[in-house]
Amino acid sequence: MAASQGRIEALRRLESGEPAVEVFGESPRDLAAAVASATLGEDGSEGLSLVQRAPGRPRLVAAVSEEALADVVPRASRPARLVFAAGLLQILDAWDASHEAAQKADDLGERRFAAYWHGIAHRREPDAGNASYWFRRVGRHALFPALGAAAEALAGRGESIPIGTDGWDPFAMIDLCTRARPGTDQERLARRLQRLEMAMLLEATAAALG
Repeated sequence: MAASQGRIEALRRLESGEPAVEVFGESPRDLAAAVASATLGEDGSEGLSLVQRAPGRPRLVAAVSEEALADVVPRASRPARLVFAAGLLQILDAWDASHEAAQKADDLGERRFAAYWHGIAHRREPDAGNASYWFRRVGRHALFPALGAAAEALAGRGESIPIGTDGWDPFAMIDLCTRARPGTDQERLARRLQRLEMAMLLEATAAALG
């Protein structure tokens, strides 16, 4: 409870205009955890919609722009900072800003996370063809084995989940999200899986910053 209240207070300070570095210091993982708790919810919750919506907390969007993150990750390269911003912005439903940051990071040669966040953005656009292009660029991501195992643990018996021989299967996830209809069990499963994917990817993106 204390940790939850601390994150609520930290986000309130961000939304009031305090710089992120004054709230979280040089700790991108704490910033990521706080934003994720506010937008994705706790373990087992459904998180964001499968299709982009307007940002629910627009004041946080400005607080996690690439420029605003410079003091939080002062030793990070610009591509790394951009891709961290892309992840934070995506889970805040700031679709255009997230997409732009992921594209810039990719243009600058970031190869660990930019294509992955870019693929998620297009899956939520929704543009299955474009999402598939970016996940082909991702290839066999280092996160897939752990994500696949976590997805198996999350899903109930008889539920078809997007895993394959390498763990997580991003193309099966695109198909699941495309087929899922609002209000169905399939949509609820897809949202829980998307929440898991986003939470793990954001944590990995932040951890790579040091």
